[in-house]
Parts: sequence; structure tokens; C-alpha cells
Amino acid sequence: MVEKTKDVETLLGNPKKAMLAMAIPVIISMVVQNANNLIDTAWVAGLGTSALAAVGFAFPLFFIIISVANGIGIGSSSAIARFIGMGDRESANRTAGQAVILTVVLSIIIGAILFFVMEPLFTLLGAGDYVQDCVDYFTPVVLTMPVALTGVVMANILRSEGASRKAMYSQILSAVLNIILDPFFIYDYGLGWGLAGAAWATGISMSVSTLLLIYWYFFSGKTYLRIDFNRFRLDKELDKAIFRVGFPASLEMVVVSVVSMIANVLLVQVDPENGVAIYSTTWKIIQVVMIPIMGMGSSIVPVCAAAYGLRKFDNIKVSYRFAIFSITAIMAVILVIVAFAADYIVMLFTYSDSTAALRPDMTYGLRLSCLFIIFVPWGFVTAGLFQSLGMGFKSLIGTFFRNLILLPIAGFLGIYYGSMEMFWVGVVIAEIVGTLVIGVWGLFVLASLMRQRRGDVPSQLYS
Repeated sequence: MVEKTKDVETLLGNPKKAMLAMAIPVIISMVVQNANNLIDTAWVAGLGTSALAAVGFAFPLFFIIISVANGIGIGSSSAIARFIGMGDRESANRTAGQAVILTVVLSIIIGAILFFVMEPLFTLLGAGDYVQDCVDYFTPVVLTMPVALTGVVMANILRSEGASRKAMYSQILSAVLNIILDPFFIYDYGLGWGLAGAAWATGISMSVSTLLLIYWYFFSGKTYLRIDFNRFRLDKELDKAIFRVGFPASLEMVVVSVVSMIANVLLVQVDPENGVAIYSTTWKIIQVVMIPIMGMGSSIVPVCAAAYGLRKFDNIKVSYRFAIFSITAIMAVILVIVAFAADYIVMLFTYSDSTAALRPDMTYGLRLSCLFIIFVPWGFVTAGLFQSLGMGFKSLIGTFFRNLILLPIAGFLGIYYGSMEMFWVGVVIAEIVGTLVIGVWGLFVLASLMRQRRGDVPSQLYS
């Protein structure tokens, strides 16, 4: 095990430099991962509208699965970074081991349950004629789940010690491998597995990425943390530290997924034939546009958590403001480009005869979404601030509120007017209002934190 690494020194040093050192690799890895998702969607689009719709129905469920690993990853990252800031390396090591074991156990249990309830579950979610396509796509996801999700958590552990670049390399490996495997697995000039082939390519690629992470932590000797299972034991205090942030973080993603599922039901009422395909595919494009925001929002967690462990509250304030202002400025430029290029972007996913009819509504939705995306940095960075301070439920409440108002507003407008355009109007209204609420709340929390500077209130890591 190495002494304090350069990555750890950067994490504990100048907050602006730490934010950039963390955020740039995260953003790059997200660009590659989301480019991979879009390329995956483009390959699936060649199978027709039914395949796109099936992926649209399956994606929220897949998102829930990922949320379990992401929640544990975010929770452990926050706790580990605070331990590193406090100089408690042993607790950081034990937290990392605890997180990996929890992920393996939970993913096996969840996978076993989903394997037997997939078909009725997709029927319940309104998949209708697409149920078998959904099952074909989702079966490989379930079978590769334990290994794939372990990689998600280990990447978060790397970020918690400031090794954001190593996490980036593992995710780039997964994305590039998936891009290579996709056409060979899907089409007849390769294995010809169709929709299931796309899922197998994803699962295998994520598993290979996990093997790289295992090598770094167990064989390279170049990481600050050591994941040691030889002395593993369940520790209620460490579980508290992980789940105090991780459980709400998982629930946030579950809320988003459940809202997506309900939105699919509403979209069938708005446009029975194309509504789900239009919305789910456009939302994937929107997620790519928001990569810089998501990257900065996730990077603030270990930086501010480490500063909190060090009791350097001024660093937290500097990191928070730097993240919001820098990403908002970048997004303003990106959104102008997206608004003008929307027609061409959408064309990448509507190139076949069976998907060309989706193009007008997807273009409209993408352009209109630019109106709310400019507000999103404030909300994402504030959620990351909450998580870094161990205030996971505050982040959850903000996400719940934003999504709670989305369904009635977008659903009512879309169904009442029978228009996908009005559904998108509802989405924009809900996203702006929800983001403003959580952003203002963040300012109050930050102000309260800064008032603690003089008293230096002791850290309540496990409270």
C-alpha cells in the first residue's frame, strides 16, 4: 500500500484545482459512455421502432438497477473522502471493503428476483406488444449484473481518493469495447442476436471494465486505499456512513425511474404509436447534452466531503460557487449550438424509414429542453453539495419534488391537448420550478454551514 498519493494531495489542496482534476476525467468518461449509449441506440434503431420502444420500456428498470450501485458508490465515496480528510485511513479502507461486499450481495438478490418477474413486470408497465422484446433485452442485463455493478462502485471508490483518471480509463474501456461488440452481436453478419445482442455487448463490456478495477486495487499496489476482505466484518457504523447518503441517492434514481415508467404510461395516452420512442430517445440526447453538469455535480461530492473532514468550510463555499458559475457558462455555449443543430442531431436516430416519423417531435423536444437545461447546473451541484455533507435526504427531497410536479403538469398538458409538443412544455415548466427550489435551499444550507466556521461544530459523520 502506497503512502499519500498525488491524487490525494490534490483532493485535499486548492479547491478549484481539485474540482478541475476531478471533473475533467469524469466529464470525459461520461462523454464516452453517453456516446456509447447513443451509438447503441443508433444500432438498435436499425431494428425498427418496436426495438426502440422496447429499450424505452426497459431503460427505467435498468436505471433502477444501476441506482443501487450508484447509491452505494456515492455513499461510500462521500464517507471515504471525509475519512481521508480526517486522516483516518483505516476507516476509509474498511468502508471501501464494506461497499464492495454490499454491492455483490444486493445485486445477486435483486437479479434473482428480476429474473423471475420480468415478463409480468413489463406487462404491468404497459409494454403490451413489446413485452417479449423487453425480456430479450433485459435477460443479459440481469445475468451480468453482479460483476457489472461491482465495477460501478469501485469506480466511485477510486474517485473518493482523487483517482478520477483511473476511473475514467475503466469507463472508456467499457464504452469502446461495447461500441466494437454492438454490431457484431446485433446483426446477421456477426452473431445476429438482435436486441439481446445489444444487451450482451453492454454487460460483457462492463464486466471487462470491472476486471481492470480489480487489478488496480488488488494487484497494482498503486492506490491509496486497500480493499481488504481478509478482516472483513459487518460494521453498523460504516453501513450508516454509506447508507446515510447512499440510500437516498439510490432512491433518487429510483424516483427518476418510476417517474419515467409512469411517464411512459402517460405517453401512450398522448401518442399510442410513437410517444414512448420519441420521449425516451430524445431524453438520451438530453442526457448527453447535460454531461458537463452531471460531471461537475458528481465531482463536488469527494472534494467537498474531504474539505468537510478537514473542517475547511471556505473550501466548500469556493468549490460550490466555482462549480455552478463555470458549468453554467459552458452550458450557455453548448445549448446555443444544440438549438441550432437539433435537426441534424435527431437525424442520427431517425435515419431508417420506420423511425423518420419521429423526427419532428424529437427536434421540437430537444430545442425546447434547452430552456430548462441552463438552470440545471444549480440543481445538480446543490444535490452534490448535500451528498458531500452527508445530507442525502435533502438531495432526495429535491429530486422527489422536481419529479413529483413533472407528471401532473406534463401529463395533463400532453393528454388534454393530445400533443407531444405540450407534453414537452410541461417537462420544461416542471424542471425549471424544481431546480429553482432545490437551488435556493442549497443557499440556505451553505449559509448555515458558513456560520459554523467560528464554532467549528464537530463532524457528525454517522448521525
